[in-house]
Amino acid sequence: MAFKKPPVRVPAPESPDRLFMDLPLRSHTSLLDHQGQVLRSYHAQGCGAEDVALQLPTGSGKTLVGLLLAEWRRRKFQEKVVYLCPTRQLVNQVTEEASVKCGLRVEPFIGTKEKYTAQAKSAYNNANCIAITTYNSLFNINPFFSNPDIIILDDAHTSENYIANQWTLKFTSHVDGLLFKKIANTLKSIIDENSYKKLIEESDSSMQWVDKIPTPHLIRISSEIRTIIDENIDQDDKKYPWQMIKDNLHACHIYISSGEILIRPLIPPTWTHEPFANAKQRIFMSATLSFGGDLERLTGRKTIPRLPIPKG
Repeated sequence: MAFKKPPVRVPAPESPDRLFMDLPLRSHTSLLDHQGQVLRSYHAQGCGAEDVALQLPTGSGKTLVGLLLAEWRRRKFQEKVVYLCPTRQLVNQVTEEASVKCGLRVEPFIGTKEKYTAQAKSAYNNANCIAITTYNSLFNINPFFSNPDIIILDDAHTSENYIANQWTLKFTSHVDGLLFKKIANTLKSIIDENSYKKLIEESDSSMQWVDKIPTPHLIRISSEIRTIIDENIDQDDKKYPWQMIKDNLHACHIYISSGEILIRPLIPPTWTHEPFANAKQRIFMSATLSFGGDLERLTGRKTIPRLPIPKG
């Protein structure tokens, strides 16, 4: 096999907004004003931050802004960049926009890591492309993306379940029959009779019913719940999240619905997930950003500086 020449490093312009004019393919002659404002704000205020959030409404070209930030950092600092999307469909859409409309080199990573091609993995590891993938590809027990430099979280306001899923346990009456019954019997002592009936008897009238176990009550029976699950859990896909939350049930919520028991942390402990916590920077992109700490709660970060919302 002939030796291949390494790809030529393309120099990066001084700021990410200027990168747009270097794109080999462009669907517009220039950036929209609000896109340029965000990119310049990032360069001036957010470039060196560990966490930074930016807000652009749906349909305002948020994806292009994220791709320009990803490509600029890849070129400027030779960093490994992972661009996260909520779903596989969005991975394909972002990949198409990046490659077809912008001429950027990106690689979509979809499915299990065993399906990733050697070429795609090599390109990412050598910072020769942007990796486009789902939240689930990063937030799992053994991700391929073990040490990304930059993580871009698209649609961050919708990411709560995708992120928390790594620390979430769900028991259903159909799949976890005996274990479900034992947990339900333990909960019976702290919920009313009607709620217990709805929990164990699946009926059309209770299909939309959901309730939360009060935290003081959960703390009172947490040792019993822990023992029951320890002694009866037998599915690997449940063992892993259980090992991560079993000693911290006081920081979890239990939700009950018809035929289902869900256990999850109030705040996902992302600081314990090294691929996410050890990244140089996390860029949160959203159509809506509040200042009440909601983004911090759903991502497990203490403080996330917000870039100014573009004027006009």
